[in-house]
Amino acid sequence: MRTVPTLRRLLLCAALVAALAPSAPALAVRTPASLALFLLGHRIGTETATISSDSTRSVLTAHFEYLDRGTKVALDTTLAFTRDFTPLSFESHGKSYRYFSIDASVPKASGAPNTFTLDGMAPITAQGLLIRYWLAHGRPPAITLQPSGDVVRIREFPEIKGVTYLHGHRVRPYTIDGVIWGTETLLLDVEDHDVVATATTAGVLLFEAIAADLSEAQSRDAAVRVRQQALGLSARTQAVMPLQRSRFAVTGARLIDGTGAAPVENAVVLVRDGRIEAAGPVASVTLPRGVPVVEANGKTIMPGLWDMHAHVGQAEWGPVYLAAGVTTARDMGGEFDAAVGLRDSWNAGRTVGPRLLLAGLIDGPGPASFGHVTAANAAEGRQAVARYANAGFQQIKLYTLLDRPTVAAIIDAAHAAKLTVTGHIPAALNMRDAVEMGLDHIAHLTVRDAPGSDAMRDTVAFLKSHGTVIDPTLAWSEMLGRSARTPLASLQPSLDHVTQPLRRMLESANGGAVTPEQARDRLLRSLAIVKALHDAGIPIVAGTDKGIPGVSVAREIELYVQAGMSPMDAIRAATAVPARVMGLAAESGTLERGLRADFIIVDGDPLEHISDIRNVAMVSANGRLYATGPLWAAGGFR
Repeated sequence: MRTVPTLRRLLLCAALVAALAPSAPALAVRTPASLALFLLGHRIGTETATISSDSTRSVLTAHFEYLDRGTKVALDTTLAFTRDFTPLSFESHGKSYRYFSIDASVPKASGAPNTFTLDGMAPITAQGLLIRYWLAHGRPPAITLQPSGDVVRIREFPEIKGVTYLHGHRVRPYTIDGVIWGTETLLLDVEDHDVVATATTAGVLLFEAIAADLSEAQSRDAAVRVRQQALGLSARTQAVMPLQRSRFAVTGARLIDGTGAAPVENAVVLVRDGRIEAAGPVASVTLPRGVPVVEANGKTIMPGLWDMHAHVGQAEWGPVYLAAGVTTARDMGGEFDAAVGLRDSWNAGRTVGPRLLLAGLIDGPGPASFGHVTAANAAEGRQAVARYANAGFQQIKLYTLLDRPTVAAIIDAAHAAKLTVTGHIPAALNMRDAVEMGLDHIAHLTVRDAPGSDAMRDTVAFLKSHGTVIDPTLAWSEMLGRSARTPLASLQPSLDHVTQPLRRMLESANGGAVTPEQARDRLLRSLAIVKALHDAGIPIVAGTDKGIPGVSVAREIELYVQAGMSPMDAIRAATAVPARVMGLAAESGTLERGLRADFIIVDGDPLEHISDIRNVAMVSANGRLYATGPLWAAGGFR
């Protein structure tokens, strides 16, 4: 038998080994599918991408663009990577939301194991490549992002039923934690790994990306289904157990009951089945034998806070609201199905979160409209109100593009259904028009008259005569209007504890070239207006808008004190006053017998030092008492 030469034998062995070894994942050399972009369920833009490849590398070039209420938002990204999806370089410049910029540059990626290049949720196609990197590298437990250093975790859920097929696409669901604050859900095509659908957030508003080849009706259905699945997967992360429930007592604390009465030292609050059984001085309350006691000596017990301008979107945000002391939140125009799903889950106690009240958003139609519920005429306005009323919403929220006849029909229909009306002033009206037509609440501080002027006094008298409620969102305006030279953490000390993706996003929003002095003068003007409104008896209620959800309520309260409100009145603007204007004063907002056991235990005395309102040690939500540390951790905060 003839012997094969040694070199030839080695070459044959090498070829055989190569043939039997698992091959590296094939690159998607074709152009990925375009994605339709949705904000609050309204189709607003498109992401397009190409991938060019040679024998050693590929380059993703993506353009992400949408129109948000008439403002163009665009982001351009290039990502070069190897055959196994290891990044080589990364550039991403523009915006993913109208207030928040991205300016990321990684000319040469590290190539270290379990690292990837990405900054923020866009482009969506790059997140698809992140998942492909994870698959190609053995599904590592964590991946570090460049340039931020953030750690992300990916999970695959092949066992999920009902989403195997999505309008002709065979898909597999994945979740990503750590790219944004919260859990994103991505559905990838089983065959080519293209992104078919995504549920994420942009500027803490609900955002979806859906394969652009679907029809409008299919896209809407896909957006609802992927969002519902996202909420279900997010809920898996919540396993925070209460310290007490059913019946317990808190003793030794200073009691601020929210009624405006003087605080009670060495007080007792007794809870039974989610209600306050007694609240008052220790000498006046007899504790039943054997009742569990939580000692709170030196602390302050006070009503749970209300966030009256919330935008909720993810189940894991719920623990953060509670940790910040927020036991009731009003969602101001969320995506219908997500808002209802979170409300039902949180209110029933299936997952951890505040009691959620809902204001249903209605805008006029067109590409610049906000949200998917629109009304072009009076009949459509009445239909939209009926839909919200039937789903148990408390309010209707007006938006910018509504015309006068439609606004009139919406307000009349809402009041007939026992709903109040809040929102922005539609462009077709001025503030007086809207209030005279029946607008009950006004979102944001729309009063622009000079403090102390005759015009200001006239406006104050007008609003007072109509009982109008003002939701100023001063902390959000302060954040947006601050000078780039002013560190955001100097205004929001809690920023040191939030997730890093959220922190970077918020820090990217500021007034830019405005000087610290100019920013201060603008804020002082707003504070003077709020003080004038409050002094006239106009209800002021605290809300965060798109600041740090829940957490920014503390800053809002601090700003009210800076405006000249007493600490007690500032606290009541986030407790008793919201309960009253929402028609729930007989249910919550104060610590009195028979009301919901929604309260917080604070280290310190907010009446002496209003900043102590940030030091929430424990929170009771409908009689379930939690330590705040595990709640912060469940929400991803430190």
